Amino acid sequence: MPALDPNKLKIGYVILVATCKFAIEKLQEKAGYGDSSKWTHVAGSLGGYTAIEANIPRSRLINLQKEYVDKGCEIKVMKRKGQEQHKRYKVALWWATMNNLPYDVLQFFWFPLSIICGKIGIVLHNLFSSRKRFLCSELIATGFYKEGDYLFGKPAENTLPADFDNPELFEEVRDIWLSAP
Repeated sequence: MPALDPNKLKIGYVILVATCKFAIEKLQEKAGYGDSSKWTHVAGSLGGYTAIEANIPRSRLINLQKEYVDKGCEIKVMKRKGQEQHKRYKVALWWATMNNLPYDVLQFFWFPLSIICGKIGIVLHNLFSSRKRFLCSELIATGFYKEGDYLFGKPAENTLPADFDNPELFEEVRDIWLSAP
């Protein structure tokens, strides 16, 4: 069984997870994300094994090793390129304050329709979107946006997990294992 090295998982890193959520993967493929489409979930590292994620029914703190690695899910750890350490801490602290917020279930269903239906879908998506509920990618992107890092050039609620698998914006942290995966 692979084991994560908690000393290599720094506060403010982004964790991509391949969760085998077929609908999200197909949506991302249709949107043109290619190989990055396999990343169907994203969480934010709070250091060590602890991460925060938006999930149904509420955002929550998780143990990365137990929640994903031990269950056989592939993960990829990303670090924002050029980000100063104090900014990384501020982003992660904002994520931490969002613990226990309701998941934006309505937005989860309206976002795919906005891609398929064009402008009408976007209007419906914005109508049902909430500033007090988040999807996983929206939660992580908003932390960066709160620190003035508008990395994707689009609203946080329109980001997808695959957006974070972007070598122009993020670099992969590869030395995260105590034992080989």
